[in-house]
Amino acid sequence: NNSYLAICFMKSSFLLSAKIYFYMKTRYLLYPLLFLLSVAMSASSCSLFIPQERDIKEGSAFYAVDLLEIEKLKGEEMLFSDLIESLEIIKLDGREEALVATYPSGIDVSSNYILIEPDGVSALKLFTRKGRYVADIGGVGQGPGEYKYAVNRFLDEKQGRVVIAENQKMLFFDLKGRFLSKESISLPETITKSSIWIDLENEKAVVVVLPFTDIGNPKAPISKNLCWVQDFKGNILQKIFAVNYAIVPDYSNEVLAPRNVDAYSFSLCQVVGRTRPDTLYHYNIANNVLKPCFTLDNVMQEDKYIVTSLHETPEYYWSRVTIGPAKMPSDGSPVRMTVFNVRVSKKDGSVKRIDRFTNDFLGLSYPFLTMRNGYVCISYDPLELMDALDKVLAQTDLKPEIRKRATGLRNSLHENDNDILMIGKLKSNY
Repeated sequence: NNSYLAICFMKSSFLLSAKIYFYMKTRYLLYPLLFLLSVAMSASSCSLFIPQERDIKEGSAFYAVDLLEIEKLKGEEMLFSDLIESLEIIKLDGREEALVATYPSGIDVSSNYILIEPDGVSALKLFTRKGRYVADIGGVGQGPGEYKYAVNRFLDEKQGRVVIAENQKMLFFDLKGRFLSKESISLPETITKSSIWIDLENEKAVVVVLPFTDIGNPKAPISKNLCWVQDFKGNILQKIFAVNYAIVPDYSNEVLAPRNVDAYSFSLCQVVGRTRPDTLYHYNIANNVLKPCFTLDNVMQEDKYIVTSLHETPEYYWSRVTIGPAKMPSDGSPVRMTVFNVRVSKKDGSVKRIDRFTNDFLGLSYPFLTMRNGYVCISYDPLELMDALDKVLAQTDLKPEIRKRATGLRNSLHENDNDILMIGKLKSNY
């Protein structure tokens, strides 16, 4: 709870302070707002194929759920065995050049590769699904193949490409980390946080940005467009203006596109300066319109500070909710933050409040999960995982099969190991 409070105080400057929180050993206490402050979600990964938009149906339901009613619901526990097909534990390569300190929304998974954002000031690193280090992707700087921040990253194994988008350019690399300078793409305007879908065959890109409003500061970036379709020469072919969607220009806010569905699905998350409820949209490029799909009502309450992050899987809409007092105590005393998840069925609109996700393979538990590209992604540094497993094994009523798996994993760990990842593929009914 103290960690949550600290995050609230630091939210406005976190991303500009080189993301030093990635090196903290208590990352799991910070997850509810690390997700909101990460490049996600933002720093989103994607497939370089244009979706078929099978989720976009004219006249389909728009779900608006009352947060006041959800707060009254009894929270449920959700088991991993109900959510994912299996749990894969990956110990990353321990060589010095491979060392990382990552976080769940900094992980992009494909069939045979894992792309990792270690932190806000280091190059991306590519690993195989077995955890073997392959290469750094470019480097940090201003030269050829270099970038200041990997605000947007994309892994496309089928096309053999990793793409990094920053400012007014997109840089292409192969799966050996080599910079492909001739494939670089220009953007028609400077982007901050964004999500981009790329169609290499037809040389088109779909771009959604975090739209900043004009607050009278000449140094603050102002967004002309919320989303657009462009060619690879930087020409905009169609667009949605930002004026009706713009939010306060603060880098703690996010554009979220976890890419768990075959649609241009995204939401704008207002962490600072909320002006309206967050909404999840589908960008229908055939008609150049935005279709609102899901929102939470009553998120602007005078006595509460509320952050929501909306996303979806094929069968459900989701929101992660963090609630705290509108004003923090002046004496610095601890403040309890309420964290839970909202799940809404696309089939019948039924709503559930989920307070915990329990890893029933290993006995671990989490307030929420990061779901990206059809996978659940979890990361630990070795000391963190050793401590978590020790607490599990101290339970006297632990099931024998869980104790066996947890003991085996605990005995395999060393404090000098690289990060350990847990990856589970979402079941088809989620």
